[in-house]
This record gives sequence, structure tokens and C-alpha cells, in this order.
Amino acid sequence: MDNRSAYEYFTSSIRGRKASLYYLGRTFSGDEVIAHIDAVASFLSEKGIGKGDVVAINLPNTPECIFTIYATNKLGAIAYVTHPLLPACALRMGIEESGAKILVAMDTLSEDVGVPKVLCDGVGYLPFLPRIFARLLRKKSKAVGERFPYNRRSASPLAPVGRGEDVALYLPSGGTTGEPKVIRVTNAALNLNATATLSLARMPVEGFGVLLALPFFHGFGLSSSLHGGVSSGAIGVILPFLDYKRAAKYVKKGRVKFILAVPNIFKKLLAESDFRAGMGNMLLAFSGGDTLPDGVKKEYDALAEEKGSISRLFQGYGLAETVSVCASNCPGEDKMGTIGKPVYAEIKVVDEKGEALPQGEIGELAVKTDCMMKGYLGQEDYKGEYLLTGDLGYYDEDGFLVFSGRKKRIIVIGGMNIYPLEIERTVCEVDFVTAAAAEEYRENDKPKICLFVTDNSPLPEEQKERIILSHLADRVIKYALPSKVVFLRAFPMTPVGKVDHTALKATIGCSAENK
Repeated sequence: MDNRSAYEYFTSSIRGRKASLYYLGRTFSGDEVIAHIDAVASFLSEKGIGKGDVVAINLPNTPECIFTIYATNKLGAIAYVTHPLLPACALRMGIEESGAKILVAMDTLSEDVGVPKVLCDGVGYLPFLPRIFARLLRKKSKAVGERFPYNRRSASPLAPVGRGEDVALYLPSGGTTGEPKVIRVTNAALNLNATATLSLARMPVEGFGVLLALPFFHGFGLSSSLHGGVSSGAIGVILPFLDYKRAAKYVKKGRVKFILAVPNIFKKLLAESDFRAGMGNMLLAFSGGDTLPDGVKKEYDALAEEKGSISRLFQGYGLAETVSVCASNCPGEDKMGTIGKPVYAEIKVVDEKGEALPQGEIGELAVKTDCMMKGYLGQEDYKGEYLLTGDLGYYDEDGFLVFSGRKKRIIVIGGMNIYPLEIERTVCEVDFVTAAAAEEYRENDKPKICLFVTDNSPLPEEQKERIILSHLADRVIKYALPSKVVFLRAFPMTPVGKVDHTALKATIGCSAENK
């Protein structure tokens, strides 16, 4: 086991580098990043933060967020990274649950959350002239708290005190059963997951930009993109919010050549002319966090080939309980429609009794990995060998894993197990369909399927519906045929870019609670 803290893993790799982070026009060298982290660590130490304490961080993707995460880790404390748009009451509940002693947040948070606040203005790390201009335009904050230590230099050379087995992070998760929980992540798991992620690149990444667009409260965004990408030698290009036009321009200019993101981000980027024009600059692209539609991969790969790029869009799979990635496609081992092969993990497919199933049979994915969580907050340490993920899949004839959807998303009709993901994949074979979501609803207490679709066809909805149902009728069992087809301009999305199935169900009067 790597016994280093995340701070030691990260700073040892960036020390001496000319560029490690890029933020809206400002480049930070590796030594500058370390100096800022150490300054924040010294500041937090003076506020009484030490080994085992919890620091709540409620920030968008900014240098302040990155510096605070690693500063907290240097002190042997635990970073509790939360969604920056959480309502104050929910944030306060999370702070109480985690036992946080202090909160680092934007100075727009004026509500009392029960602990002292360190307030960021969001412009303190901009280049000089934009910083001055932004501060002139900003309204005076009504929030009460100490100012983030933007201009501080480390007052004393604090030595890192964290070790591999220590808990480094609290990360929010939907849990393997769909119940919201908080994951306890050790330094060792965080570091190993970063190493595992970059083993997939199969090429040097030093010196080119990795887009830091996924939120840092998400394991994929923090562990894989930031901790893995930047520690590998890439330059972290920070986006404080999802600005697709800016991201596309970064690709066109060659500033970004490496992207780890959820499928919806790639879909949005492919709609940007600058991204398409700059595709020849791309080298690596990995999709995770949700199912990658075949159409998005086909479009990306075809465009990359047309522009002479070696980049292809590789689909992977992971969960918060394993910090992030545990299976993926990669250069040299890529098969459309699959989530690849295990990465630093063992994955078996099991039945309801936990017995391994043969190749080709759908069952629950069970994962064994050294990247495993310490456990859930408020519960005993996880001591199991294989974690039941709540996800369904199977191994195909080539040894690739095929994801078949969430166990809780199975629809039972006529005694048959219906997998919504299989319906969605089949519908997306229709050339005008851009996305699909199959949801269960009840009619006279009988289960039925409502199919939501987005498309790019000018045809009347009735005609599109006939084409879709005809396509499905030839390819799925009759129980899986939708009773309703609803066309939408866009799907509701969760904050991390996944389809919001709860919101979709609510539109047909079938929420998750009364299902």
C-alpha cells in the first residue's frame, strides 16, 4: 500500500513544473500551487484544524477549492466536499452530520450554517487586470466570516501528517441501493484510483491540458480528472462552471487535449463548432458516470478520424464506493456498447445468492478492489471482499463487460424482467433519435413503459412514434414495448450531467416514492 497522503502524492508530482493549473487566463506553476496549498494549510492550522478534523468545502471548481482540499489533507484532516448549489438548510444538515469544524464557501452564502465560515470572492486568483475589474463590479457581500487567505504566505513549514490508511475525503453518493450516503475515502484509495485512471491513457500526458469540468464533489471529477490527471503531468484547465463554448475554444486552441467527462458533456461539446474544428488537437477522451449512447461515441470517433486525431471516446464504469473508475475501455482495447475490462479490480457477475454466473448471463456486478471505500459515514468500516454494486451486467464473448442498467431500474411486466437500458439502446439505433429514457408508470395498477425521446427530425410526432415502435417491435420482446412515447426538447439532468430519472417519472405521475 502507498502510505503517502494525497497531499504528498500530488505535490511530489507537480514540484518544479512550469505549469500545473490554468484558470481563466492565469497559469500556476507547480511550485506556486504548492505554495498556495501550504499557505491555506497554515491558515487552517491557526484556526484549530488538525488531524482527524473535518473541513466542509462548498465551492465550485476554482483554485480555492483545489488548494483547500489539499491543504486540509496536509493537516491530516478530512475534506468534506459538497455541491456548491446546496440550499443552506441542506448544507447545515450535512455539516452537522459530518462534524465539520469550519466551512470554506463563496461569500454569497450569508445564512448561518452552524460553524465559522471562510469566505471566497471567486476572483482572487484571476489575472491582475480581470481581478481588479471584477472586484470593482462586485456587490459588497453580506456574509459574515473570515476572508480566504489569498495573499498569505506559509507562516511555518508544517510537515504532512496524513498516512495511507487515514480518511482523506467525505464524498456524497447515491449508495449502491439508491439511498443517499456519504463515502469515507482513504488516502491510499484516492491515490491508487488516480494511478489506475492514468494507466488507461497508455501514453505520456505531460504538458497537455486536462479539462477540469466535472465537479470536485464527484469522485470522477476529483480523483480521476484532478488528482489523477494533474499528478500525471497534465495541466489542469479549470472551469468553475460548465461553459461549453469556453471549453470548445480551449480544445480549438490546443489548450485542452484530454477530457474525462459524463456523456452529456461530450454530447454538448460535439454541438459546438469550435470543438469540432479543434478535434484534431484531442488525444484522449474518457466517458463515465452514466451510459454512453452509441451515437455519441460514433459521432466523436468519426469526427476524430476525419480530423486526423488519434483520440477515440472510451467508455468506463465506476462508483463512489470505489472512488471512481473500476472498469474501462482504453486505447488498444475498445468495444462499442461495453464498459470495457476491469481496471485495478476484480469484477464478477453474480445471481441473487451471490453465485458467479457464466459468460453472457445478466447478473449483479460485484467489485473487489484496493480502491474500496473505508465505509459509509456513521457506519462501521466496510469489511466485505466483494461489493455488490446494485448494477447489472454481463461479460460478452470477448471478455468485455456490458452494463445492463441499475438493479432498481428493472421493470417486471408479465413476470418478465425488462431492462430499460436495453430499450434505450435499441431506440437510439433510429437515425433521428438523439437520446432516450424508458420509465415505468402504473395504469390501473398495471406496470407499463413510457418512452421519453429527444430527436433532430422535422417529421410529425405521430410519424416518428410509428417509426420508433416499429423498430422496437422487431428487436425486443412484446413486454418491453412502450405504451407511451413522449417527445422532449431536452431531458432534465442532475447536477453532474446524468439523466434525472426521478424528474422524468414525476412528469407521468410516477415518482420513485410511489412506484
